[in-house]
Formats: sequence, C-alpha cells, structure tokens
Amino acid sequence: MSSLQHVNPMVRGIRLSPHAAPQSLAARITRETTLGAQKPFQEVIDVSSGDPQGAGLKPLSFARQVLAACLYPQLLKDQVFPPDVGMRAQSLLEACDGGSVGSYTDSSGLLHVRKSIAEFITRRDAGVPSHTRDIFIAAGSQKALMVVLHLMSSGEGETGVLTPMPCPHTLPMVLDEVGGNLVPYQLIEERGWAVDPEELQGALEAARGRCEPRAIYISNPGNPTGHVQDRKSIEEVIKFAAAQRLLLLVDEVYQDSVFGPGREFLSYKKVLFEMGEEFSDNVELISFHSLSSACMGECGLRAGYMEIVNMDPQLMLFVDTMLCTEISTPVTGQLALDLMVNPPKPGDPSYATYAQEVLLRRATLSQNAQRAQEFLNGLPGVSCQSAPGGVYLYPQLQLPAEALRQAEMAAVEVDVLYCQRLLEEEGVLVGAGSLHGGPGGGHHLRFCVLVPPDILDKALARLGSFHHRCLTPDPCDQGREVNPRVRRIRAPTPLQSQAARATQQLAQGEKKPFKRLIDVSSGDPKRAGTAPITFVRQVLAACLYPDLLQDGSFPLDVKLRTQRLLGDCDGGSVGSYNLQSGLLGVKQSIAEFITRRDGGVRSHPESIIISTGSQKALMLILHLMSSGEGEPRTGVLTPMPCPHTLPMVLDEAGMTLVPYKLIEERGWAVDLEELQGELEAARGRCEPRAIYVSNPGNPTGHVQDRKTMEEVIRFAATERLIVLAEEVYQDSVFGSGREFLSYKKVLFEMGEEFSDNVELISFHSLSSACMAECGLRAGYMEVINMDPAVNSFLRHSSTCTPILAQLALEVMVNPPKPGDASYQTYTQEIHLMKTALALNAQRACEFLNDVPGMSCQPAMGGMFLYPRLHLPRVVMEEAKVSGLEADVLYCQRLLDQEGVCLGAGCENGQDARSYHIRLCVLLPPDTLEEVLARLRSFHLRLLGRSP
Repeated sequence: MSSLQHVNPMVRGIRLSPHAAPQSLAARITRETTLGAQKPFQEVIDVSSGDPQGAGLKPLSFARQVLAACLYPQLLKDQVFPPDVGMRAQSLLEACDGGSVGSYTDSSGLLHVRKSIAEFITRRDAGVPSHTRDIFIAAGSQKALMVVLHLMSSGEGETGVLTPMPCPHTLPMVLDEVGGNLVPYQLIEERGWAVDPEELQGALEAARGRCEPRAIYISNPGNPTGHVQDRKSIEEVIKFAAAQRLLLLVDEVYQDSVFGPGREFLSYKKVLFEMGEEFSDNVELISFHSLSSACMGECGLRAGYMEIVNMDPQLMLFVDTMLCTEISTPVTGQLALDLMVNPPKPGDPSYATYAQEVLLRRATLSQNAQRAQEFLNGLPGVSCQSAPGGVYLYPQLQLPAEALRQAEMAAVEVDVLYCQRLLEEEGVLVGAGSLHGGPGGGHHLRFCVLVPPDILDKALARLGSFHHRCLTPDPCDQGREVNPRVRRIRAPTPLQSQAARATQQLAQGEKKPFKRLIDVSSGDPKRAGTAPITFVRQVLAACLYPDLLQDGSFPLDVKLRTQRLLGDCDGGSVGSYNLQSGLLGVKQSIAEFITRRDGGVRSHPESIIISTGSQKALMLILHLMSSGEGEPRTGVLTPMPCPHTLPMVLDEAGMTLVPYKLIEERGWAVDLEELQGELEAARGRCEPRAIYVSNPGNPTGHVQDRKTMEEVIRFAATERLIVLAEEVYQDSVFGSGREFLSYKKVLFEMGEEFSDNVELISFHSLSSACMAECGLRAGYMEVINMDPAVNSFLRHSSTCTPILAQLALEVMVNPPKPGDASYQTYTQEIHLMKTALALNAQRACEFLNDVPGMSCQPAMGGMFLYPRLHLPRVVMEEAKVSGLEADVLYCQRLLDQEGVCLGAGCENGQDARSYHIRLCVLLPPDTLEEVLARLRSFHLRLLGRSP
C-alpha cells in the first residue's frame, strides 16, 4: 500500500467529508489562539454539528452520577450521590459480566439494556409491543445503519437507497463505503422541507435504470431540516414503501426534541401498527436512536440502537454476525442508553433535578430555534424555514455573482467558501449545505441551535457582521438479498450464545449441575472478576462527573489529571465530539509513550490514529488494502492459530486468508520456511500484500525474540509486504529470559535499508492485560512509512472514538509516576495483576499437562493458554455426525455439564488433524482453580475414567 493506487477501489471511492477540512481548520485556529496568535476573535464557536456539550451545555446530572459510580463503585460506599443513583448503578453493574464496565458484552448488547429499550419503545408507542430480540445496540446509530447497509448491499453501486436531499451530512459517505447507490429525492423547502410522494415516485422510477432501489431512508425529526412529519405524511411513506417493497430505514434520533406548535413526535412503528395488518405484518422497518439525542446529548459516549421489525429471522442472524466483527459496543455507552430510556421517575430523589435540567434544555432549544430563525430571516439574502424539531436550522443563502465567481475559481462550492471565510474572519464554524445534497439552485448552511443562549447570540452577531461584508461590492474577498461478502463472513461458534442462555436460565432459577457459569474463552478479566485499576477508574469517574473534584476522597494527582484531560475536550466535556483520528492531547501522550518504550526511537502524533478498539483500526487498514471482489483478491499472511475474530474480519473486508502455521513443538514459533512456502503457494489464487503477526501471541502466548522479528522484517522487505503487528499484550511478558520488543524498535535498529522502506502498522488497545478495560472500546495504531496521502486518508476515514475511552488510553500510556499521590497504589495493583498472571499461567500449564489426553505449551506472555486435546475416536465420529468440529462439541458439553465456557481452537484456525481449546488465565486464582477442577472432571468422564 505504498501509494493510493493500491487502496481498495471501493474505499478510495468514499467521498472525503467536506466537513473534515473546516473541522481541521477550526482545530488549527484553536491551537493557534491558545499559543497566543492574534486573531479577530478570542475563540472559535462551533455550531456546525449537533454536539451540545462541545458547545458548552452541561450534561444531565443523574446520567453522569450513575456512570461515575459504575466506573468507580467505591463512590457508592462513600454515599456522595442520591440513593436512586446508587440503586441504579448497582443494578446496571449486576447486568455486566463480572460486575464491571470493563468487561465485554454480547455483540448485540447487554440483555438488561435491550430490555429497557424495548420497554421504553412500548411505552412511547402507547402499548405497541417491542421485543428484546429485535433490539440491537451498536457504537452509535450510524454504526447500526452501516451494519444494515452492508447486509443489503450487493456492492459496486447496484443496491439503491432512496435518500432525502438534504440528508445527514455523513450519510453519502456511509453509502459509498458499503458500495450503495444514493438515489436522491428532494424535500420541498417551501413546505418546510416536507416529503412529497410524487417526488418519491419520480426518483424511484428514474433510478431503476441504473440500480435496484431496495430501501428508503427517512429522518424524522429531520436532520438537518428540523421538519417533523405528521401522521398523514408518515402513512404516505409507509404505503409507498409497501407498494414498492422497500425497506424503511428511519432515523429518529431527535425524537425527544419536538417543540413546534401543534406538532408531536409519532414513531414510524406506531403509525405502521395503527394502519392494520396489511402493513404491520409486511412492511420491513428499521428505526434508529442514539445518545446524540437532544436531551441526552452524550455524543462522545458513542452508543445507539436499532429496532428491526418484520425482518426474516435468518437475515437477523446476519445482523448479529456483522456486529460480532465489532466485538461489542462500549459498555459505558450501553449503560447511558439505559439511563436515557429509563430516567428517574416521580418520587425518585433525583427526579426533580432531572426534570428541571431536561425542561431547561428543551426550553433553550425551542427559544434558540425561534430566536435564530428570526435573526436569519432578517439578514438580506438569507431565508430560513421554521424548524418544529431537531437541533438544526437550515437557512438558504442568495449570494451575489462575485461570490459565485470566486468559488468557481477556487474550485469549491460557494457555501463551502462562505463557511471557510466565516471561520477565518469571525471564528464561527457552521456546516455547508453542499455536504447534505439539496436542490441544485440553492446554497444552504447547517446551524446547530442547541447551544447556551449567550453562545448563540455571539455566533449570530459574528455571522451577521460577516454576511453584511459579503454583500458589499468586494464580497468574500478575504431488500432483501444479503450482501454476498457479508454472507461469506464465517459465523462464530454458538458457544457464547449458549453461555449467555445458560446464565439467563440460572438467573431465572433453573436447576443446573453448577451454581455459576465461568467464561474463560476470551481475554476479559473483568468478566472473570479481576478488579480494575483504581487510578484509572477515579480519573474516568471524575471526567464523567467533574463535581467529584470538589470531593476530598480523590488524590490530588487524580484531580490534576482530570482537569488536564477535560481541558483537551471540546466544551470541557466527555460528551462532545472530537476529531476523527482522536484527541490531539491523547495522541501526543501515546507518541511519548512509544518513544519511551522504544528507547528513544521517535514517534509522532500525526502517525497515531485512535479507533474503537485495535480490531476496528485493523478493519480500517484492511478495507483500505482490499481489492474487494476484483481479481486477484488481496491476501494477508495469517498465523495459524490467530486471534479468533481475525478470520471474520478478513471475510468482512473481502480478503483472502493465507495461513502460515506456527510451530507448536517450538512453543508456537514463527518459521521462515513456512512463511516462504505459504506465500509462494498463495500467489496462484490471490495477491498477498501483508503479513499479520501477533506478539505476544494471541492465543498462543508465544513471545518473539529479536532474531525472529528480524527474519520477519527481512521477509516482508524482500516480498514488499506490509507488516501488521498486533502488540496488545505487550505489558504481559513473564516468560523466563523474555522481554517485549516492539516491531518498530527492531525495525529502526536494523538500519535505514529497512527503517526507511518497510511499511509497518502496529496496534495496541485498552484490552491489554494490565489495563483490561475491554468494555470501554478504544485502541490505536501507529502507521510507519506509509505514503502521506494514504496516511491522510486514514486520518479522515475513521469515526469518532468514545472520548471516555480515549481518556482511558491516555491514562494507560501515561500512568502515575514516582512521587504522585496514586503511584504506590497503582504499582501495587499492577504488580499484583502481573504476578497473578504469571503464576496462573504456570499453574494451569502444569495442571493441563498432568491431565491424560492433554498437552500444553508454556506461555511466555499474553493472557491465554492453548492446550491440545487428544480425543478418543468415538468423540470425533460423534462430532462428524453432528456436523460440528470435535473441539466445538467438547466445549459445548463442558459448558452444559460443568458450566465452563472455553474457546474452541477451530475459531483460531488449526491443523485439521489437531484440536485445541483456548483458556484465559488472567482471572482470580480461586476462580482458576474452580475452572481447572471442573475441566478435569469433565475430561476424565469423556475418556471413561473416574475423576
């Protein structure tokens, strides 16, 4: 991937967000003013996006108090919060595996939260039932939409989606990414941006010659128009979708912000079910909601949900499969969803404060919308329709010919030029209407009105001043088929679903041969009961609820770190959006950590890209590399065994997995001859362009030495392969005589022949052994020797990572130092965790090697053991009859009989003649002993021996 010509054509076809350039310009101007540069203004005011906390609105106290208590449960003992906060926090923690927000969840979301969402929808829709099984949680409503679009898409623009013009500004990019075809239908501006059935019909018929329209996208209340549909309009759209057999995709994120006289929010589902069985039994509907709603306004926590109605159950299985490639949605975001749909009730201690805060926010929104509309309509050359809902106004600009001429000379849309100069001259960032599409003859602005009233007045005054200058003679001179690629994603084994079902049955009182289920299949220490790091949780709790800084129970360094981190967030809040590649202060800390770790080999913040977990970062790279469905397909040399989700990720990216076997007898070492042989064998069926390495190995626990790493780097250099180095467990090396060496450090110590030429991308995340905050969902990649154009493409292709998780990354790479108040506690906790990991790995390996029919290589690092099973022929024959791999059958029976959930080796890839199991050893020692005892008992029964 040395240049853009090697980038996946479908990814290259994604239109770069025109909003990215203004956002970057705004960030640069903010940095310059912070450093003392003279500007015509003192600060940048961002009213371009619906990010109320970025603009300075305060978060809801109840939500932040509960989340703070969930992050740092010690607060419940200190009784600093109202009683209902404590009760809610306890119930939410009980819903989390291991009673911790640091644990993974089911890919579709926590069952408790999905149930709360279903109950909320049923109440909202006056009794129209909603079912937990139809609710899927994702990292924001846009991520949920992408899952659905991937499912529908046939790739290469063949699948069409009827899309309103104007539409949410990121929607065209999303359709590009999935290979969908945007079929525009114009909203009628003169009627307040209403949907017109004749326009829908005309757009559909015009599109059928170039694509197959299979869905219609609706935004209600409208983004960015603020239009609120009435019952008649909704019924017309439903009848149109039914007649044309279109899937309804309905964005209802701003359902809590309807304030126009005589208007109310009606959900599409409610209207659908009130139209009778002809429609309610047949029309496929997917509705979306998220934390970015006006009242909650927690954009930075990144969580949303979709409710799926009338979809074939077989297709819904693919939805869950797609979500599996993301692993899980940030747990803090999921809990915030629960608080959004199930707020305090009358009589609760927090109710009065909550009701006052929500009333104030809604009154602010309504008054701001009216005030801004009147102001804008008073400007010459501006006309603005009223907005009865949502958080935006969308005024039209009538600009003089000179402004149009200058835009043409600059090769930009005139509204983009207008916005750029408004930002440079007045420090006000608004959105350009061309980002949203719209009538060809008009130019518009997107203006968020959910901001503090004084900020609104400043923004309007500056906008008015600029606009009047622009009008002077010297203006602006300053359906239903599943996407074949998705269908090819290998389904995960049913073990996790089986474990979740058994846990639910135990909770309901069903009798089992065991009292509790223990899941040691994944590297999720919090699920297994490992305590979090105190300093980390204290800082995150204080960032969520800054009033805790006034509490005397937190050490001074916690308070200082919290203040610094909040200072890096827009609006001083973790609820605000941020730049796509991550917060600059966090990237700076990561670069400094890497430089220290690698003995002075420099790392630069611009080479760091933050994402929602290291796997998400890897997916971004793979999508960039992939040739898609073209021939030859792109290949990735992949170790066998490999991380168990990696084959699914490669499937999702449309890439060919080129397996190279690790040598079990040598402790799962990499073998150069094996690499060369597999590369040559693969070249007949694909184009290998990368090699993936995991160090310390997942799931093998192997730690590579310098000689091995140099061999891999020379091999990659000779064969012109990108090195993809997963280094998530770099903090957990405990094998005698072994140390962690990063691929980057070794690369740069090999001399310029390699350090200037070998393309390397390394990955790290919060799922590391010591941090083990799997549920917070954040990771990063460092990109070395990539073409600057590719690097820029990467920085602008990722989506906003939850800010809270980004701050956790900062704490991970920049922990307390000697002399800090928290240092002693921190070092004791880390030492205890590393000691437990090393002792557990040794204890479990010795135990397993003493069990008949098992053999286990010692682990030198990481969190897993990967023992081999020597199974009786009768078990393998029974598995064959059942249509299962023998290790899957083994794990299913162990789960049923002993309540222990292990990972089946076939998930990681293995030789067809051998079977393995995956066992995480980073858990409390007493839990490990219980697991080993149950495993031995089951295994001996399977072999026909007495325990």
